[in-house]
Amino acid sequence: MGVSYGQVRNIRPRRRKAAPVFGLWLFLLMVCSLAAYFFLHSAFFSITALEVKGNKTIAAEKIIEQSGLSVGANLFKINTGEARKRLSLHPILKETEISRQLPNTIVISVSERIPVAVVAASSCLIVVDQEGFYLQKTADNQEIGLPVISDISLNGDESPGVNIITPGLRSALDLIEMMDQSFLDNLAEITAPTPNTLALKTKQGVEIRFGEPADMARKVKVMQELLVKNGAVINNQTVEYIDLRYDTAPVVKRKIENTE
Repeated sequence: MGVSYGQVRNIRPRRRKAAPVFGLWLFLLMVCSLAAYFFLHSAFFSITALEVKGNKTIAAEKIIEQSGLSVGANLFKINTGEARKRLSLHPILKETEISRQLPNTIVISVSERIPVAVVAASSCLIVVDQEGFYLQKTADNQEIGLPVISDISLNGDESPGVNIITPGLRSALDLIEMMDQSFLDNLAEITAPTPNTLALKTKQGVEIRFGEPADMARKVKVMQELLVKNGAVINNQTVEYIDLRYDTAPVVKRKIENTE
């Protein structure tokens, strides 16, 4: 079936209208994009509040200062990655997260490293967490009250925020992690010249020859039962040392009473 000349003339003008419509939509899209850009970078999104969550020992002001963030900056212009890098330099901070809350709040969420022991170095006492990270230096352990780990061979270049773990220190920290708090409260020192020659001393002066970090669960259970549950009869007045180095029952070396 043929098409008349008149019908063709009616179709052509409709096709020519598509280009102006597309151009109009493109123009509107550019206008909206520019408007959104200037709105996001306007004073409406200036930071008015910096909140810190999860901190226990470090003041919120110190964390904000370490992050480099400040009130007045634009919420979308700040570099959260750089702020997290600055926070990671603090030896106490283990993990950090920075989030934006519209329209003008920054929330810094942190988790802190928990001190579990004090390492006796050649010139100072070093507070460490369970992973062996150097948290801070202390001159006196009386206020901190943590178990002291001694006879550790360190590299000599220790500094805050650095992991100073050694095989002996790793064994001592693993042992501490397995102990009940009631026993830790009475633990004074762990000597760990090698991973296989651990020895403990309670605050009452009882020596415990622990030996290798093998069969640790059994050894810890025996040790805690002897010294916590039977502290009235097994203490520094009655016992010289307890030897757990063998697979047999623990050897308890009692002090000889002076009958004179």
